[in-house]
Amino acid sequence: MTLQFNQESWIWYTCAVCMIGARLISRTKQLRSIKSLQYDDWIMGLFVTAACTALIVCANKYVKAQSNLFPPGFDVGTLSDHELSRRRYGSKLVVVVEQTQIAVIWACKACLLIMYHRLTRTALRNENIAIKLLAAYVALGFVVMEILYFAAWCRPISEYWAVPTSSPQCNALINHRITKAVLNLSSDITMLLIALQMLIRSLLPLKRKLILCGIFSLGIFVIIASILNSYYSFVNAYRQTWTFWYVRESSTAILVANLPFTWTILRDLFDLGSFDGTSPPPWTYHSSRTAQGRRTAQLHRQTARTAAAGKKHHSRAVSKGSQGTQAMTLIDSRSPLKHGARISADSPASKTEKNLNEEAIQSQDCAVLSSPWPLLCEGRRAQHPASPV
Repeated sequence: MTLQFNQESWIWYTCAVCMIGARLISRTKQLRSIKSLQYDDWIMGLFVTAACTALIVCANKYVKAQSNLFPPGFDVGTLSDHELSRRRYGSKLVVVVEQTQIAVIWACKACLLIMYHRLTRTALRNENIAIKLLAAYVALGFVVMEILYFAAWCRPISEYWAVPTSSPQCNALINHRITKAVLNLSSDITMLLIALQMLIRSLLPLKRKLILCGIFSLGIFVIIASILNSYYSFVNAYRQTWTFWYVRESSTAILVANLPFTWTILRDLFDLGSFDGTSPPPWTYHSSRTAQGRRTAQLHRQTARTAAAGKKHHSRAVSKGSQGTQAMTLIDSRSPLKHGARISADSPASKTEKNLNEEAIQSQDCAVLSSPWPLLCEGRRAQHPASPV
């Protein structure tokens, strides 16, 4: 059993850490700098990674050392002094495993709530209020659960690692696990329902909605893992089966909480293109006297008309407040990279680019377009004549 748990736990750990790494790489590419990473990125990258590492290490040590989790009728007098000392050490590890598992689960909840708040705070007033209420419930539940664990269920606290214990609440943790299961499942289900209805009502294309709904529906696996964790903790309260489900639930929560942030790196690796499907085709320069130049001009005119129509539809939807969802972005609204941000036409970069274009382009080689730049063409430099593309 020890070898089996050792292998499975480190496989889960590798998957979880790789997902966190993919999230941080993707977010750094998206925000253009590691200094631009936001609060939830740092929570996931530092705190959750450290807590998950401690969970896996201590869980493996506990499985080898065992603890004071004796079945009813077990004769403690048969244990040697060395075995008693080893089990006291293992019982202390149980406290660490319990707290690190709680830290991972509740930190993942916090990161998801920060993301939902970022998505809803500009236009979705009702959903944003619901997210704030849910965040208060999650925080209050965490505080209540910890107070009960350290001050109510097992007194004095040293009984958690006493061999033997004075109460089954100090080794089987029945009351604590019931409390944790109720708070954990209720918050997970509420969070999943809010996310799904928010995505269904969004203005994203149907294909994108289905993809995102599928991603967030992976939260169902976290709920299933939590249910199975609770089930085996109650049915086999005096066996070590619960350690498997602690690792599985924690790792699944990490995977689900980070998956929505990995689109940027997936797009680069597999050439998937823009997720919202609204990006215009790449700018290419061709002479208007060639067939390619005329086709390019026509393509950009169509793109401009489509974008204008989309903006009008988007404005009407946003004006309705919580009745319609604005285009979603995982970037903070204060970030200069937020969707919809534009570079000022009077900026130094804009003027420099415009001057270079004016020097290199002649009017007879240009195709007029409805685009941010009025000219799209293959310029001919007077000093260095070049043939049209």
